[in-house]
Amino acid sequence: MGKLIDWVCKLFAFVAAILLILVTLCIGYVIFARAVGFASPAWTVQFTEYALLWITFLGTAWVLGTGRHVAIDVVTSHLKPRMRGIFGILHSLVGCGVCGVLCWYGLVTTGGMYQRGVTDVQVVDVAKYQVLLVIPLGFFLLALQFFRQAVIGFHSIKSPGQIQGETAREDFDASS
Repeated sequence: MGKLIDWVCKLFAFVAAILLILVTLCIGYVIFARAVGFASPAWTVQFTEYALLWITFLGTAWVLGTGRHVAIDVVTSHLKPRMRGIFGILHSLVGCGVCGVLCWYGLVTTGGMYQRGVTDVQVVDVAKYQVLLVIPLGFFLLALQFFRQAVIGFHSIKSPGQIQGETAREDFDASS
């Protein structure tokens, strides 16, 4: 199960990277077009807005899973390793719970937009649920990553002689 989560997160991060490149190219083209006196395409602002939302929710689970997220360790850096591990497990469980609730709320909201046929009327008319669908999907993957980290943390506390991190992660991946 862990390898599947990793694969999906890597795929979504790749799509987010492609979207980021496209956003960069669109903005660069708009700047170039204005500088030389051409009219810039009207759809670029709308595309950029949607892409930034999708980039955020497609990439966050990968960032969390690879440990490249921002972490404030002012308190935890002063704790003993065992307490730091317990704090990490609690942090992961709270993160899993919050992401689960936001996933559910995003799913209900997105489903409501679909049922009511809400359209985002801008330069290009887009069904609102298509824009918002990435929110519950992203929070679901984040909840899975937080749960995974909690299980890994539990295994590393349970066997204190084991090096935290990759060894515990490999054990989790093998057991699922």
